[in-house]
Amino acid sequence: FAFSFTDGETEYSGRDAVQELISYELKSTGQHWYDDFITYAICFSEQGDSLSQWRGYADDGNGVCIGFCPDKLQKKLVDIPETNEPGHTFQFQPIRYTQQEQKDMIRPYIRSIFHILNDLLKQNAQPTGEIIKLFRAINGQSAFCKNPAFHEEHEWRLAVNFPLPTMNACEKFEQRSKHVAQKDLFSRIKTTVVGKTIKSYVELNLQKVGMDALTSIRLGPKCQLSKNDVKLFLYSEGLYLPDGSILSSAATYR
Repeated sequence: FAFSFTDGETEYSGRDAVQELISYELKSTGQHWYDDFITYAICFSEQGDSLSQWRGYADDGNGVCIGFCPDKLQKKLVDIPETNEPGHTFQFQPIRYTQQEQKDMIRPYIRSIFHILNDLLKQNAQPTGEIIKLFRAINGQSAFCKNPAFHEEHEWRLAVNFPLPTMNACEKFEQRSKHVAQKDLFSRIKTTVVGKTIKSYVELNLQKVGMDALTSIRLGPKCQLSKNDVKLFLYSEGLYLPDGSILSSAATYR
């Protein structure tokens, strides 16, 4: 697209015109795309017995790896209409590690933004807020981009976007928080003290997903639990896994 835009006093072209048009959209709608939301993510890996994962995320191999069925998580999200909308609330996707994958992921949003900007110029249309939604969608997709050095993790993420409670949007924040926690899939926002800071988080309701989504538990290479310990714990929580689903790591330190 070749852009030229006049705000009444100054004529802009090319990249400057795009920036001014976007600023015009933001001012006209009174919205922001960059500071209204916070994204929380639950991280999974396709690799259930990776030594680097044990060392990095499971107390240096002393923890356990809990296996889930991704189809169960995906099915629950499909039931929520907003999942596939621009600026969507819920996402469950694999991580993109290469620049080409990351560009391919956001390119459709960029094209849509330029089409809307082109329509604004040709039809002298009024902003509708669609550009802000698309920017938020791009911002949300950043949760699924990582440095190629992390490729060995083969990571997936389940992400949920919450609005930030700004001074002028406390009521909106309350309504949005209730919406995100709809169907009890996620909890409301909670906080906890970590060191000398306060961290916020949300919880995934596994009961709502369905406990049949739990497929396995693997003991880490330095885990001091026995398989019987795990069975008794599951039993105490009203859960059951077949013997063949409680495993030991093959990534021994010997």
